[in-house]
Amino acid sequence: MIKPLKISLVFILALTLAGTAKAQTQEFTLKQAQDYAVQHNFQARNAVIDIELAVKKIRETLASGLPQAQASLGYTNFINLATQLIPAEFFGGKKGEFMEVQFGTKNNASLQGQLSQLVYSGSYFVGLKMSKIAQQMTQLQFEKVQQDVRQAIASAYILCLVAEKNQELMKETITTMESLVKDSKALMEKGFMQETDVDKLSLLLGDLKTNQLNAANQVRNVYSLLKFNMGLTINDEIKLTENLDVLMLATDPEGLMSQAYNQTDNVTHKLMEAQTGLSRLQVKLAQTEYQPTVSAFLSQTENAQRNTFSFFSANEKWYATTIFGVNVAIPIFSSGKRYYKVQGANLEYEKSLNTKRQVDESLALAALTAKNNFQVSVETFRNKRDNFELAKKIYSKDQIRYKSGVASTTDLNQTYNSLLQAQGTYLGSIMDLFTKKLELQKAYNQL
Repeated sequence: MIKPLKISLVFILALTLAGTAKAQTQEFTLKQAQDYAVQHNFQARNAVIDIELAVKKIRETLASGLPQAQASLGYTNFINLATQLIPAEFFGGKKGEFMEVQFGTKNNASLQGQLSQLVYSGSYFVGLKMSKIAQQMTQLQFEKVQQDVRQAIASAYILCLVAEKNQELMKETITTMESLVKDSKALMEKGFMQETDVDKLSLLLGDLKTNQLNAANQVRNVYSLLKFNMGLTINDEIKLTENLDVLMLATDPEGLMSQAYNQTDNVTHKLMEAQTGLSRLQVKLAQTEYQPTVSAFLSQTENAQRNTFSFFSANEKWYATTIFGVNVAIPIFSSGKRYYKVQGANLEYEKSLNTKRQVDESLALAALTAKNNFQVSVETFRNKRDNFELAKKIYSKDQIRYKSGVASTTDLNQTYNSLLQAQGTYLGSIMDLFTKKLELQKAYNQL
C-alpha cells in the first residue's frame, strides 16, 4: 500500500511543478508595451549597441593622440656568414692576391623599445570633434528608433484591440442569429414558415461562423506581430489591459489640433543639424592638410652578438643605443590636390545645407499633412460610427419584421451584409484614426 501512495504523490507533485513552470501571462497597458519594446525590441537593442560603438570610436580617436609605446625582439642566426675579399697586401701578403674574411657573429639578438607622442596634428583635433558629433548623431538615431518602435507598438496594440472588437461583434451577431434560427425552426414546425427560409438562415449562420474563425485567426496573427515588435517570443503569453473605448475617449482631437508645430523638436531636424555640422568639419579636416604634423619619439635598443647561443648569460654584454628625435612633416607642394580637396569639401557642405533646408520644408509639409489627415479621420470615424449604429438598428428591426413575416430572408440577408460592411468600415475608421493620430504625434515629437 505504501509504494502506490508514493507513486501517486510523485505524480501529483510533477503535475504541480509542471503547472508552476508554465510561463505566466504578462499584462501590458499601451505605455507599458511601448516601454518594454524600447528595451527589448531588436532594432532598439542594436541602436543601444551603436551608441556604445560611438563611445568606443571617440576613445579610439583620443588614444591615437596620446603616448604610444611598443617593443620588438629580434633574433638572427647566420648559418653561413657572408665572406668578403680584401687585398692581401693590407696584411703583408702579396700584391694582387686577396684574403677571404668573415665579419660578424653567427648569433645576433636585439631588443628595442620606443615611446612616441603626437605633438601637433590638425587632423587629430578635427577628427576628435567629428567623433563627438558622430556620437551625438548616434544618440539622435537611437531617439528616432525609439519613436519608430513606439509608433509600431501603438499601431500593433490598437490593431489587436480592433481585432478583438471585431471578434466580439461577430460573437454578438452569431448569438442573435442562432436565436433567430431556433425561433424560425419552431415556427416552421408549426407551419408558419417554409423550410427554405430556415435553410437560408442556417446558411447565413454558417457563413457567420466561418467569419468568426477568420476573426479569431486575425486576433492570433496580430498578437504574434505585437509580441515580435516588443521583442517577446511567439510562445509568450500576453494580455492587453487597455480598453478600446477608453482609448477612443482619450484621443482628444481638439487638443492635438490646437498645438503648433515646432520644428526644432523634430528628431530628423536635429539629425540634419548634426549632419551639417559634420560636413562643416569635413572642410576643416581638408584644410588641415596644409598644416605641418609634429611628433616626437624616444627609442632604446639593446644588441648582442654571440658565436654561441648564450643570450641569457649574465656574463655576456648587451650594447645599448638610445635615440631621441622629433619629426616635422611639412606639406609643400601637391599639384593642387589639397586645394581641390578643400573645394570639394566646401561643395559638400553647401550641398548639406540645401539638403537640410529641403528636409526642414518636407518636415513642415508632413506635419501639416498629418494634421489635415487627422482632422479628416476624426470626422470619418464619427460618420462611420453613426452609420454602424444605424445599420445595427435597421438589422434589429428587420429581424423583428422577419419574425412577423413582413420581411423575407433575402431582405434580412441584404440587411446583414449592410451591417457587416458598416462594421468593417467602422473598425477600419478606428484603426485609421489611431494611425493618423500617431503620425501627428510623431511629427510633433510626442511619441
